[in-house]
Amino acid sequence: MGNDTIFLDIVPERRIVLAYTMTVANTPISVSLATVELAPSGDGTTLIYTEQGAFFDGADKASLREAGCRVLLEQLAAELAS
Repeated sequence: MGNDTIFLDIVPERRIVLAYTMTVANTPISVSLATVELAPSGDGTTLIYTEQGAFFDGADKASLREAGCRVLLEQLAAELAS
């Protein structure tokens, strides 16, 4: 599985905008535009993740992407909490 990412906009401590293509055996299965927003919240930070995707030929779908992103964000939260 491949992932080619381009960072389109980075505002330190506020926002990251990126676009990426996912491939299997060099065949595109999806493309996405994602925004990570960061905002102060009490003693911490609130992270808002928004993604728009186009999924090709049934090889990928929104529910799989949401589940994968959820796992990654939960792992990030666990790491930051430790």
